[in-house]
Amino acid sequence: MKRTLARPFLLVACLAFIFSCTGSKEAELFNRAMAALDGNQPGVAVSILTDILVKYPKSKHVEEALYQRALIYALYMSKYMDAISDYRELLKRFPKGERAMESQHQIARIYEFKLDNCARAIVEYHRLITAFDTVIDDDKYQYRIAGCYYKLLQLEQAKIEYQALIERYPASDLVDDSYFQLAAIMQSKGQLPEAERAWRNFLIRYPEGELFLDAKFNLAGTLEEEEKLEESLELYQEVFDKYDNKETVSWRIEKVRERIKSRGR
Repeated sequence: MKRTLARPFLLVACLAFIFSCTGSKEAELFNRAMAALDGNQPGVAVSILTDILVKYPKSKHVEEALYQRALIYALYMSKYMDAISDYRELLKRFPKGERAMESQHQIARIYEFKLDNCARAIVEYHRLITAFDTVIDDDKYQYRIAGCYYKLLQLEQAKIEYQALIERYPASDLVDDSYFQLAAIMQSKGQLPEAERAWRNFLIRYPEGELFLDAKFNLAGTLEEEEKLEESLELYQEVFDKYDNKETVSWRIEKVRERIKSRGR
């Protein structure tokens, strides 16, 4: 059976119950660590978890202690490299453990969102896809890979990655967004005829989608760049009533009207 990532937080009470059933000294220490965390004392919790790792290196509780210490480092103390170090140690010692998949995921997210290192995040997301064949969220990691390439301004590679998501995961909820991103990349690269076709195809494919209005607005912008001003103006006017940022649409309408008027002189 396929499995997906659990939520990074576990309820402290549940963990305390599980560990109390073992009756061991390290279980007692773990309960104290979770109680300290619950009392908003992350430093104390880290100290106690470290005691478990140092004094009981062979304990069956080491994996969970490593995982929880990494979470505290990342979420409470902003010690991201310390968190990564713990996650990597967990992966090294427990490659098939209950927390291995989540640890790899957290490493990738830290590199992307906390350390702003998309190049490294791409490597970690690829590891997440290839190392855990039971993961059912591969489309989400593929989407992050594409997004990272976009952040790095490697637009052609971003296009390849978005296209790969569409082809490999046709049932994914992210397919529509990937089509949207492909069109946006074409527009940003000045590939206007290709972008126009992509926006029109998107509007046909997802007439009820959340991104429909944005796609229509962007199609209007593409047409404006192509000097198809009358058609562009018509689309801007269609979008105006429903678009949240009416100020931007109004400004674009005025600019297109001025260009049409100037062209007629």
